[in-house]
Formats: sequence, C-alpha cells, structure tokens
Amino acid sequence: MKVKDMIRENNRLREQLTPSNRSYLEDMILALRDSPVDALRTEELLLEAAKLLLQAQEKGKSAQEIFGEDPESYFQQIISSAPVRPPRSKLNYYLMIPWAALTCLFGILSIGGLIMLWSSGTAGIFGQISLFTLIAVGAGSVILVEMLMKWLSSLSEDDKPYPKPFDIKRLGSYIVIAIIAVFAGRYLDTLLPVIPISPWVSLALFIVGVVGLKFIFFKK
Repeated sequence: MKVKDMIRENNRLREQLTPSNRSYLEDMILALRDSPVDALRTEELLLEAAKLLLQAQEKGKSAQEIFGEDPESYFQQIISSAPVRPPRSKLNYYLMIPWAALTCLFGILSIGGLIMLWSSGTAGIFGQISLFTLIAVGAGSVILVEMLMKWLSSLSEDDKPYPKPFDIKRLGSYIVIAIIAVFAGRYLDTLLPVIPISPWVSLALFIVGVVGLKFIFFKK
C-alpha cells in the first residue's frame, strides 16, 4: 500500500473513533510524523495504531488504556528502533536539486545551440553562459524547491490546502528579499564573466548530468 493510500485509510478509521480517541490518535500522528522515521514506515505504524485503537474501542476501551497517558511515549521505543533516513540523505537532497537544475540548463543550451548551428551556422545566445546564471540556477533551484515543499506541507491529508490568515509581515519580507535579489542579480550579472560554450560541450555536460543523477542520486 502506498503512503497516500495509508493516509486515506487512516482518515477513514479516524472517523469511526470517539472524539477523545480521535484526539489521542491525532496527537500520535503529530508526534510520529515529526520524527526522523521513514515516511512509509511512519504511515504503517500509524495505520497499525488506528486499527488497534478501533478494535479496542469496540470492546469499550479508551486510547489511554491501550497506549498509555502520553501519546508520544508509546512511539519512543518504536522510533528508536525503526529505520531512519540515512545521515547523508539531506546532503544528497541539497546536492541533487542544483545538479538536476544545471543538467536541465545544459540540455536547453545544447538543444537550442544545435538548432541554431543547423539553421544559421552560429549558436548565438546558446553559445555562451554567464557565471551568474550558473550560480542563480543552482541556488535558485534549491530555494524554489524548498518553497514548493513548504507549500505542499501546508496541504491537509485530503490534499486540500488549509486556509491561512493573511500575513503582511511575511509578505513584506518576501518583497524585500525579492528586491535585494533583483538588484544583486543586475550587479553580479555585469560583474561576473560570460563563458563561451559550444553546444557540443553543453550536450556532453547534459549527458554527464543525467548519468550522475542515475548512478549517484537515484542508485538503489
């Protein structure tokens, strides 16, 4: 069963619980999902707990009688013994994002450059790249993915976003950061050198990037 399927099944079982048992299970969910336990294992444990609680409820027992007074303490031993994410997984994650973004960039440069070579005899704008562009694509891809992940984490378990109040301070900080980035980008773009690059070199870098993604980041 996939993670989303288990979440939906957990939601279905929760609807059959009494308010006090449901509240207890929700505290368990928060405790375990905030732990370093692997996402798949997390949902397996939560689904097992929901089924066990529902069976106990049918016999007239409460969540406290089954799991104890503290929802977090029930999972402490499980958390310590359950498989967790490898220590280097975050490093690999933050290396993979700019690697993939730059791979796509060189792919675009190679395709555009080869088409321009075939049609006009010169690669044109696809035959050069600014050092600032390389930095911006690498760093910007991490920021963009992090923003996307934060937005996804704000989704409810039924895939509908939670309504959130308008935060004028956060909006103001985003605007300030955007203005600083624009002015810094204009300055750095003129300061940093532009590197000539053949479409064939871009193609070679694209192939290296794809191979690296497969054998470094997506290896089993």
